[in-house]
Amino acid sequence: MASIGTPTVTGESSYSVSCSGLEDGKNYRLYGLKAGQTVSNGYSSFSANATASGSAKFSCWVSEGDTVAVISKLVLTDMNKKVLAERSVSMSYTPAVTAPSTPSSISYSTSINSYNSTRISWGSVSGATSYVLERAINGGSFSQVYSGASTSYTDYGLNSSTTRVQYRVKAVNSGGSSSYKTGSSATVYYSKPNVAPTVPSSITVPATVYGGRAFTVSWGKSTDSDGNLSGYKLEKSINGGSTWTQIYQGSSTSTSITLAFGEATQVMFRVRAYDSSGAHSGYKASGTSTVVNNKAPTAPQSITVPLNIYGGKTAVVTWTAATDSDGNLSGYILERSVNSGTYTQIYKGANKSYSDSITKGWNTVQYRVCAYDSYNEKGAYKTAQVRNIINNELPVITTNSTNLGLKTGAFSFNYTVSDQESNKLTVVEKINGVQKKSFTATSGATYTFQITQQEFICILNGTNTLSITATDTDGGVTTKNVTFQKQENEIAFTLKTPFETDAAASVGIMNVVRQIPEGADFVIEACNNAYDTSPTWEDVTRFVKEGRNFILLNEQKTASKWGFSFKVTVRRNTATGEIYISSVGGNFK
Repeated sequence: MASIGTPTVTGESSYSVSCSGLEDGKNYRLYGLKAGQTVSNGYSSFSANATASGSAKFSCWVSEGDTVAVISKLVLTDMNKKVLAERSVSMSYTPAVTAPSTPSSISYSTSINSYNSTRISWGSVSGATSYVLERAINGGSFSQVYSGASTSYTDYGLNSSTTRVQYRVKAVNSGGSSSYKTGSSATVYYSKPNVAPTVPSSITVPATVYGGRAFTVSWGKSTDSDGNLSGYKLEKSINGGSTWTQIYQGSSTSTSITLAFGEATQVMFRVRAYDSSGAHSGYKASGTSTVVNNKAPTAPQSITVPLNIYGGKTAVVTWTAATDSDGNLSGYILERSVNSGTYTQIYKGANKSYSDSITKGWNTVQYRVCAYDSYNEKGAYKTAQVRNIINNELPVITTNSTNLGLKTGAFSFNYTVSDQESNKLTVVEKINGVQKKSFTATSGATYTFQITQQEFICILNGTNTLSITATDTDGGVTTKNVTFQKQENEIAFTLKTPFETDAAASVGIMNVVRQIPEGADFVIEACNNAYDTSPTWEDVTRFVKEGRNFILLNEQKTASKWGFSFKVTVRRNTATGEIYISSVGGNFK
């Protein structure tokens, strides 16, 4: 039986086929068909004679422009196109491959730091499918370090023991390898590069700062793997980070900053570390802080401290007001220094006075005061002079009562003055602040404070104060105040001695300087027989009020002589306020 053997591709468009099972010497035809073709419309056919062995070899080709790949079936026929055998085929042509040419170049640095990687590159070769890179270290033999399609390689294999290195490369394909392209021998050294410090771990800035007042900016430490950290650089921005200005450079992790008054309304800071090689870390930035441009109050103009200060007693310190151009003055801070020591705060508030308790045994005391505002901005201090403490027991004044109640006339009360050191005592008695008398007293003696009738008349209604002040030879002063009330509702007075006349006075005029409020009674009476036991008083009030002359009608007397006098009577009744008669004058005939 006839059969078709496997075709042998002899070229891109030619192939040969051996057939067997044929008759010796007989001629046969072989058809190469494309897909869909038959013998009747066959693509091409070739003839051959069978040999004695019953086989025939056909040399075949395809039309110009086609390749053997277009043939999908082979059909064997006799010369009458009788089909004897068929075979489906798939053919392709692979031309012979030649080895690639040598790469035109190889490139790498001739001075290599083995701490870093080394990049080697070479020229591309047409037809090459891969490249083999080899390396020789310190003059040794070459060994492969790379095989692949890339035309470059990064070598990480050098170390501190490498002093020289050389590379060579060859191109490779299925046809073989090219010769090597060898680079120059490169010098190798080892140098670890400097590493920048780490970013400072933090930065701390007050949320609110004050123009003209110092504040502190601090930051966390950086680290440096090379051990050559040198310091920090601090910068500020007053325009939201648009521009920055360096304001500090040094090894500290904090610095004091003062913004000029009015310089800014907000501020930001950032800090970075640097090393001795000039490498810098990244920045650590703060948030935005508010800048308050507030001026401190002025110092109080004065501070007043008693000249004599006694141990075991209190001393009242006063001061004048400060001013504040921002209008936000809040109060005052009073500080005290004892025995020339440090100042300590003893008062803070809006008052302008303070009563300080003085400890017995102190030698000296000094005070200073300053004002502060709503931002706690403190002004300058006003400092008082040093005062020596008098560690002297003050005189003691003893009375039975400090309120004598209502008085209607002359009265008196007793008091005792004493001094623990038995010092000589000077006592001053005062009525409503006006000195009555001063005398030297004996410690432990009892004295009488006397209000005469004449003194009582001169005292106004209301609460009145009688004061006793005792002063010892060391300057110790004690004052005891005793009060009483006076409530007189009627004033009546006349001449102590009438004016003597030769005859009965018949006409007169009087002027009374007074304050008589509405509701009070005011009566003026006059007489021309004032020496009588019972003078004849005539009411002349209307004439005095109107400033006119009055006529006295009396013509009788029982005394041996005539005399003129007047009598003034004032009754308060329901009137309120001050009532007084300050003077009385006039004429008569």
